[in-house]
This record gives sequence, C-alpha cells and structure tokens, in this order.
Amino acid sequence: MTNTKDLKKYFKSWDEGEIGYFKIAPIKLSVTTNAKDLEQAAREAAKEIEAEVSYAWDLGETESEAWWLEWGGFHLEEEIPYYAAITLPEAKKQIQEFDPNDNEFECDSIDEFKEILFSAYDEELTAKDLDRGFAEWLGTLKPDVLKVLTHDLKSWTSRAK
Repeated sequence: MTNTKDLKKYFKSWDEGEIGYFKIAPIKLSVTTNAKDLEQAAREAAKEIEAEVSYAWDLGETESEAWWLEWGGFHLEEEIPYYAAITLPEAKKQIQEFDPNDNEFECDSIDEFKEILFSAYDEELTAKDLDRGFAEWLGTLKPDVLKVLTHDLKSWTSRAK
C-alpha cells in the first residue's frame, strides 16, 4: 500500500508574490549545452516509466531542470489546481450549499458547479493551496494507480543525471 504522504517529496510548490506555482517530480540534469541534449537526458530519465508521461524542461547555465506536465492521462497542471480550488474553505461552503434546482449559475450538476468554482479561484491559489490540491488529487487515485505512480516517480528521479 502506498502512503500518499511519502509522495509529497516529489511535489515542489512556491509563491511568487501572491500567486502559487508548482512542479511535479522536478529533477536536476547536468546537461547545459543545448535543448536537444537536454531533451535526450530527460528522455533517458523517463525510460523506465510505465505510464504515459509528458514533461517540460528548463535549460540552465550551470544545471537544468525537468518536471512532469502530464502523467497517466492526467493533466497535472489542471488536476492539482482544480483540487486546490474546490477545497478552499469558501468553495467547500458553496459546494455544500449547492442546489442543482436553484442556483444563480444555472448549473445542472455539482461537477459543473465545481468547474465554475475552479475558474473563479484558480488564479488566487497559493503554494499552500497547491500542496493541498496535490494531496487531494492523490487521494482520488486507486491503489493500483498509486503503485504505478510511485514506481514512476522513483524511476524518474533516480535516473536523473
């Protein structure tokens, strides 16, 4: 059984001004020559990942970095902020009070209403909110999916050079 708290070490969040940012599975790579070589180094780090993954990278002068954008069909840059936004105290209150038959947004379902709340709050999220969003997202994953995620995170980070 995977303990989701163990996976938090693969999540990096920070604030710039009043806005939170995050990266999942950031790795440092020694390649600094050019983007083609950096892409090859990132591809090598991803070689033993079981699920489909897409990643971004930043070519640096002294070291470079790569991190995940998508994993296993999940668009991480959307999933994490979504769960962060809908678990804000004010959003949770609105969700609890939601009535599909009587609401100002004319939403027919709670899922549709959650999407509206996400759009309303996604640009106000802090690093702390994103940390919570990551934990909430992990909590939605089935045990077998968590097992593959854990394997892939360990593989990706251990193969980084």
